[in-house]
Amino acid sequence: MTRQELLRLHCFFSGLSAEDEQELLKRTRRRRVPARCILFQEGDAGDGLYGILAGRVAFTVDSSRGKELILNVLGPGDFFGEIALLDGKGRTATAVTRDACCLLFIARSEFMSFLAERPHAMSRIVELLCARLRRSTEWIADATFLDLSTRLAKQLVILAHDEGASRTGTVRVSHAELAGMLGVSRERVSRQLAAWSERGILDQGHGFLVVRNRQALESVIASG
Repeated sequence: MTRQELLRLHCFFSGLSAEDEQELLKRTRRRRVPARCILFQEGDAGDGLYGILAGRVAFTVDSSRGKELILNVLGPGDFFGEIALLDGKGRTATAVTRDACCLLFIARSEFMSFLAERPHAMSRIVELLCARLRRSTEWIADATFLDLSTRLAKQLVILAHDEGASRTGTVRVSHAELAGMLGVSRERVSRQLAAWSERGILDQGHGFLVVRNRQALESVIASG
């Protein structure tokens, strides 16, 4: 994936003219980062926006007791850091590379300068932030009202869609990562996945799952 192709995937930039797109590309730089590297920690000052050209990045928060919650795992084509990019305040989560990554980076100073000259782009930013707020609200409601099997089925369907796995059904995620995303123990997640594996709904591998019967997972979600 090229830097230009990546930019066009983000709603901030997908409607830019060819001239504006080239101007923004001049303000970006490429960063290569090894696996298991902390890009930034929760509370760090927001220095810019990141896009993933290759690799995966996980986002975590820690409780006062030291328990880690995995908020999300993003891959190629995804962006992160919009909130701190816009307000310049602390990062809302810690970002850690899962694989060796190739990242696109836009410094906050460069982006704000670019945006000041193009106020029409602000409507796209508002749209994105509203969508993320809706997703956060939905996550809180799910954690409160849905049982584990429904939440796990929903998370698997979301990951399959996000990673473009609709054809193969392969989702690159471990039991521990799923448990972290849902805020439950790994053992509970493993038991539910084993039950679905016995029913032929999915296959399990080392660090990945293959969804064989997506309709069955969607039925679990609907019944929940």
